[in-house]
Amino acid sequence: MIQSPPTIELLPEHLIDQIKAGEVIERPGNLIKEILENSVDAGSTKLELTIKNNGLDLISLKDNGHGMKYSDLPLAFSRHATSKISRFEDLYRLRSFGFRGEALASIAAISKLQCISKNLKSTGASELRIEGGEVKFHGERQTIPFEHGTELVIQDLFYNTPARLKFIQSQQAEKTFIKKIIFAFILSHPKIEFQVKIDENEKEIYPSQLELGNRISDLFSKAQNSIMFSQKFYENNELDIFLIPGTIKAPLKIQYIYINDRFVLDKQLHRVMSNGLAAAFGQDDFHYVAHFSLPPDSIDVNVHPNKTIIKVMEMSKLIGLLSSTIKDLASKQNYSKNLVQTQDSRISYQPNELLIEGSTDSELPQERHDYNMEGFFSPHRIPENEGDNFIWIDSSFLKKVGQSFFVFSAHKLLEHYTRSKMNSASSSIPLLVSEPFSSRDVSLEHIRVLNEGGMEIEFLGKETIVVRSIPDWMNGFPLRPVIQCLISKESFSKINIISSDWSQSTWDEMLSSFPIDELITEKIALNLGHLLKEKFK
Repeated sequence: MIQSPPTIELLPEHLIDQIKAGEVIERPGNLIKEILENSVDAGSTKLELTIKNNGLDLISLKDNGHGMKYSDLPLAFSRHATSKISRFEDLYRLRSFGFRGEALASIAAISKLQCISKNLKSTGASELRIEGGEVKFHGERQTIPFEHGTELVIQDLFYNTPARLKFIQSQQAEKTFIKKIIFAFILSHPKIEFQVKIDENEKEIYPSQLELGNRISDLFSKAQNSIMFSQKFYENNELDIFLIPGTIKAPLKIQYIYINDRFVLDKQLHRVMSNGLAAAFGQDDFHYVAHFSLPPDSIDVNVHPNKTIIKVMEMSKLIGLLSSTIKDLASKQNYSKNLVQTQDSRISYQPNELLIEGSTDSELPQERHDYNMEGFFSPHRIPENEGDNFIWIDSSFLKKVGQSFFVFSAHKLLEHYTRSKMNSASSSIPLLVSEPFSSRDVSLEHIRVLNEGGMEIEFLGKETIVVRSIPDWMNGFPLRPVIQCLISKESFSKINIISSDWSQSTWDEMLSSFPIDELITEKIALNLGHLLKEKFK
């Protein structure tokens, strides 16, 4: 028997609100992000945030922003009601955080909410109480504890949608996520004073500061001599980066990237940051805060309900700017893996420059062990212990792989790696300054393959070519000698490989791309243990 198809019906408004709430408010931390954004948009200079039981029992936020008038207060909790945009084109000129008009309606649909607000021009305050999307009270209040601003009290989150509680993670995971959201605002709005109280802990106060550098110095007050700063411009884009060694303790791992003060979760940018740090410093264990400032019409923030994932029109420019700034930081400062510094080391934050006083690499103790092994490399260094397992021997290096030591030819490894990458498509990183090369003795076939593989090479006149971008796998390479070999018919053995020009992580990346057996077959690697056994058999 054929059953009749089910009837199509419009969903009731309260159910629509609860469904939309699942998109915007996945967990308490998302809710905290939304209400903090509203307070920032309101021009607040002081925020008081109180949280109990990871926000499930209570989230209270009081600000001193411009507040709302009586007639606007209910509209603020209605779906698709906003003061931020009036036409579609406004989406590409946004200078505010909230604009979709969904967050407050979503919050009201899944909690018990009270909002008190006073506008600068109002004589009294307005109060609104909502439970599960249903307005319980809307009226005026004559006595309030503030001159202007808004106080929002949210209780019993998800009380009418208990199924969502099943997706709440462990208490520690939720608490860490909430702290991450709070610090995302603390580190992007230094001129706002934040007062944060979580459960029965003491209230933490972060006073307002004139500049972000001052707030970071305050946050890492016990390690100011380790803070690194760089600022760089490219066309209409600006980037400010603060780096702090990861060995320095903080309330949590500080690793934030912002675009126009908006905290974003962009895996590509974080990966470029991590790879760049590893290439420039030999490790990626850092706290970092990176602020991009872009023209508003070059980004689209309307691609995800949470607005932490945005679309950038020219992402390659941001990647190039980020990579270049990290390299500048590495060249300007004296960071060492052991953080060896003098008693008087200190840093002062100054816009547009980095000022660090302390020891330099030349002051660090240098150990060298000279041996003479007939028929082998001499002089050279042999590792003193297992931790010292990457030793340069002229243009080759000694590295421990498993329980055996191998000698690797840097020239042959570099050539093998680059040849394997040349025929594969890669994303491009633009160079801030194009590199010119002589067009004499260049291989047109090599240039064609390189252009197809992510490098942008252009002829300028009869005798000059310029490289405008490089494939991402070349990030961390000393570019000029490598590119010279790639575009011409020269041998890689002509490259003058100086170990200090390369990071260990770059060579590790090349080594990890091939099985050790392949490197031995290609005569790139030599098992030192086998060599010694044959010699002294």
